Formats: sequence, C-alpha cells, structure tokens
Amino acid sequence: MFDQLDGDDLYAELIMLRTNDPRAFILVEGPTDCAVLDRFIDTDCFTTVPAHGKQRALDALAITHNTTSLTAVYAILDQDWVHILEDPINLDTVVYTDFYDLDACIFFTAGVYEAIAASHCTDLSFKHGTPGCTHQDITNACMNLALPVGVLRYLSRRDGLGLDLRDFPLGQVTRNGAHPVDLTQLVTLACQRARKDPTSHAALPHLLLQEIAQVSDPARYCSGHDLAKAFSLLAKRQWASKAGHDTIERAARAAYPHDAFRDSGIGQSYTHWVRAFIPHQQDASAAERTQSTQSQV
Repeated sequence: MFDQLDGDDLYAELIMLRTNDPRAFILVEGPTDCAVLDRFIDTDCFTTVPAHGKQRALDALAITHNTTSLTAVYAILDQDWVHILEDPINLDTVVYTDFYDLDACIFFTAGVYEAIAASHCTDLSFKHGTPGCTHQDITNACMNLALPVGVLRYLSRRDGLGLDLRDFPLGQVTRNGAHPVDLTQLVTLACQRARKDPTSHAALPHLLLQEIAQVSDPARYCSGHDLAKAFSLLAKRQWASKAGHDTIERAARAAYPHDAFRDSGIGQSYTHWVRAFIPHQQDASAAERTQSTQSQV
C-alpha cells in the first residue's frame, strides 16, 4: 500500500496533520524509527511522522522547502550511501544517522549488545569482559558476517545490478571457519531473489572479494538489520541463545540509552531544533493568547 504513495501524498498528509497539530514534525523513514526516537524527544513540541521510505521523505521535504504553506518540518534520515554514492542535503532541518541507519547506530553503542547477549544466554556461557564477550569482540564478529552483504548491496547500487538484498537471509549463506560467508552462495541467492540468472554474474563473487579487501571503514557498509541477524547467529552458536533477529532488534532499540542519543549527530541536531523551535512556538502561543484576550474585551 505504501509503495503506491509518493512525496505529494506525504506532503498532503502533513498539511492535514498541521490543521490539528501545531507541533514540529520530524520525518523519519519508518515506524521503528518513531518507536526509538519518541523516547527521547519532547512530545509536547515535536512529533515523529513515518514517511514509509527515504525517497518519499526526500520528495516531501523538497515540496516543503519550496513553499511557505508548511513550516517546522525536520527530518532524520538513514545515511545509507550518502557521501559514498550520493550527496547529502545541506539543510539545518535535515540530519543523517552517524552509521548506515538508526539500528546500526544502536548496534555500535557500547553496552547495548553485551547486555542483550547476557540476557539471552541460556547456559551461562556469556560473561562480561571475558574473551569473545567484549563490545569490540561482538562488533568484529558481527561485522565479519554482515560486511559481505553490505558490500554486495553497495555494488548492486553502484553498478545498477538490481540484486535483491532487502531483509537478506544471512543464515543461508554463512558457515563456520575462517571465511564465514560463502560469497558465491551470497551472490547466487541475491540474484535468485531478484529473479536474475546467477550465471550472468559469474565474475561477481571475485569482484566482491576484491571490494571487501579495499574497504577502509567496514562499519560504514553494515546495515542494522544485517548486524542484528549476524548477532542472532553468533549468539545461537556461542551462547545458546534462542532469540531471533527480530527479538534482538526490538530489545536493542529498547536498550538504547538516552546519553548515546544525546551525544550522537542526530541528538545534537535535535537539540539545535529545540532551541530554534520552542521559543518560536512560545511567541506564537503568547500572540494567540493576546489576540484571544483582545477579542473578549
């Protein structure tokens, strides 16, 4: 249903919302972003609005900034391939996540996934601070699994391959050993999911291996969903966890601490928005009260 909506539809929705809601709008890409961010924002003055897609949010923002009919509209968007394959929108009202997406920001926050590992371990094999159980150990192990999927997603976007890596079933292409992801199987499955012939991309596994070797910042290529799936696999193998990746993601979002949000790029931008918007809203409310008093007189 949401695939049939565009930026015009979202802009029209915002106009309709504004008739009954004077708060500033913060556009986000999806409902799960709202679930995280609503814990940290002043809901008396701000409200999150899911755009159900990044392009829809960008299109609605473009309309908003070309008209004076709607003000106090901000946006928190996934970084995705900004600064790598696309340029950012240079507006004070738009901020991108520090990592690939909000779930990736949560994953790389120290303490979050260690707590989840401890709480979901069923045989007491996880112990804070011991080898394999530190924040860096968990980060490295999960990135080792998630990075090939992320780099293939990058190649598909860069070269227009049209492969299907959305909500990718990471467990189907992983194995134990020094090279935990089967790159040939990864490419084959991504082709099959996109209804493409894998034989037409026979050279892609080798290209993927080369690209992975050239990556200087692995964290930048890993999506939060892939990292959560990687953690779920790791936790099942090492700590007897029975939690699926969806449960892991929900727990991580709930465990994301306020100080991590405050210190992040999106948290700092939000603080700037508060300073800019709340005095304006207070002035507007005072003007409305004055006008109401004068009309009564």
